Parts: sequence; structure tokens; C-alpha cells
Amino acid sequence: MESTSFESDIKIHPITTLTDLRKCHDIQRITWGFTDLMVFPYTQLISAAHNGGVLLGAYDGANLVGFLFGYLGMSGTKLYLFSQRMGVLPSYQSMGIGTKLKLAQRNQMLRQGIDLIVWTYDPLLGKNAMLNVEKLGGFVRHYARDIYGAVNNPLQVGLSTDRFLVEWELMSNRVRERIRSTKSRPLAKDWLVENKYPLVNYVTWEGNLPRPIATELELDDDVLLVQIPSDLNFIKKIDLGAARGWRESTRDIFETYFQRGYVATGFARSTDSQMPSLYKLEKIEWPTTSDFSAWVHGVSPD
Repeated sequence: MESTSFESDIKIHPITTLTDLRKCHDIQRITWGFTDLMVFPYTQLISAAHNGGVLLGAYDGANLVGFLFGYLGMSGTKLYLFSQRMGVLPSYQSMGIGTKLKLAQRNQMLRQGIDLIVWTYDPLLGKNAMLNVEKLGGFVRHYARDIYGAVNNPLQVGLSTDRFLVEWELMSNRVRERIRSTKSRPLAKDWLVENKYPLVNYVTWEGNLPRPIATELELDDDVLLVQIPSDLNFIKKIDLGAARGWRESTRDIFETYFQRGYVATGFARSTDSQMPSLYKLEKIEWPTTSDFSAWVHGVSPD
């Protein structure tokens, strides 16, 4: 992967000092607007790191500007790492630091003899999809409704915490090819111009505001494309009802097609505010050693 001179100045290594452990609190508050209730305390971070987990920092010189935290989990007899949280200060975002943190995480797990990492993200956040699915080579076959319940932070207020579960098989050919690739990442306009695969959902525009208007839940093609908004946070600021419409319509799509054996294997970003981004779903038998089907149930209402 290409990197700028700035990116190569950022160093990744374990967080070991009390000062930097406490800085992780500030990064969580600044990055997500978390209250103290949602911030992982440094005592928990370091305890997990000392017991097989991961706690890595991104450093600009001596300054901690981002961190990544994960702990061990099991699916049946399969041991894996659950990557719980990765945050980078806003002034350092979109500079490739998240990729560097994930690749360092991969290296640490392989040294520990673990070849699977899983984590969650909001399926409507295209920047995360580009990193998780397209750049790193993760795949998605599980969707959870409101997995974390009501979260009191500015990024989530008014929208249910639906999540994709990413599975990152560290030594698979797919992952090794993606992380070594220097090819340009796909653009939504190119996939649409090629017109190779049918669209599952359709969109109408009201000025700069896209709204979902129709979905096809009975397609059976080997490859399908699903549209998501290019900027969910912009939509939330303008019309929260439209954002909820996107959540509900794409929830139906992903739950339906995942249940029928489709897997999210690709993502194409939009560079045009008048064009949605695109997921690629493939109907394939995905060989895997783990079963996360029970994970999709989320939290129970009171």
C-alpha cells in the first residue's frame, strides 16, 4: 500500500506508560463524544493486554494520537481476538493510521498463534467499510440489530446501533492479497457504469438528500450490489427520519440476503455527493472455522 511521508512518521507500538494509558480516555471522549460511562478505563485496557489481548498506540513522535484495543474470545474451540475499539484523534484521521494499527494488530496475533480477528462496525459508514472489507479483506455474513442498545454519544443519538460483524481471516489468500495490493480501490461510478450486477435497492434525491424508495428482496443472482448513502452523518444532520429510513431498509436487505447465504465481500466508495456508495454481495459457500450466528441477537429489551 502506498503511504505518505507523514504516515511513515507515525509509529505503532504497545502502550505501556500510565500517562499514555490515561490519554486513551481522552481519545475516546474526543473521537466519539463518549461519556465516562462509555469510556474503557485504562485498568481494563492494560489487564486485557497483559492476558493475551492487544493494546497498541499510534505515535507522532512521543505524542499518542490513536489506539487500538482488543481481547481474546472463543467460538466453540476456536480462539480469536475481538477487536473492541480503535480511535484516532480527528486531526489525524484519513491519513492511513487506522490501516497501520490493524496491520500491527494482525502481526501481533500471528506471533501469538491466532489467525482470526473479528469486530463490529456500522454498515452505513462507508469509510469504515472501505477499510474493513476492501483494504483489509474482511468479510461480513452476520448482521445484528441494535447490538449495543441506546448509546449516549453524538454520533449515535437517534439511530439504532445496528452492526456488521467483520471476520478477518489473517492468513487467507484474500487477506494477504488485499493488504499487499497497490491497486486503486473501486469507485461506485465504475461499478454502476459496468452494469454487471443488479441493484438490490433504489434511491430518489431531494436536493442533496438521498432517500431509499424500493428494494428487491427476492433476487437470486450470484453477485448483487447494495446502495448506502455516501455520507450518513450529513443525512442525520439534515433529516434524522431519512437516516432512519436508510437504517431500516438496509437492515431488511442485509438480514434477508445473509440468511440466504450471501456474503459482503467488496465495497466501492462514492466520490460524488449525488451518488451512493456500494456493497458487493456474493452468493458463495464461505469456508470458515468459526460460527458467530448466535452473535446477531444483540441486547434484550427491558
